[in-house]
Amino acid sequence: MEVQSHQAYAKQENMPVSWKDVTEIGRFVKGDEVEKAERKLRMVTEKELAVPFTKFNSDVGHKSGHSEPARYPVKAAEHVLEVLNSAKKNAENEGLNDTLYVQEFITNKGTEYATPSRIRGRKTKAAHVKIAVGER
Repeated sequence: MEVQSHQAYAKQENMPVSWKDVTEIGRFVKGDEVEKAERKLRMVTEKELAVPFTKFNSDVGHKSGHSEPARYPVKAAEHVLEVLNSAKKNAENEGLNDTLYVQEFITNKGTEYATPSRIRGRKTKAAHVKIAVGER
């Protein structure tokens, strides 16, 4: 992807979170203004707002206030919030001070590796995240 002059991005690779959780968070915040996305993610970490699971919703229960399957992926939301703050700082560094919004949210599966000194064969999950913010 070619980065245009009116957008900034940040990425983090091999975050120790579930790729499916991060994907659903991306669907939840994409298109929102950066301040609104930060507020939503903080509410998810405090378990005040649930993330609706639209694709990976097998055996996901409904939460109060939602008519659809939802969860509180706290650990994933904390990591995504760090990447979003980094993208916001990069935008400020490039001189983008107008109203910023989450333009792209790209997730990929990360490297699975065996955890040391645990049950044989257990793998940890990892995800790559790239967030691009742009001006409206």
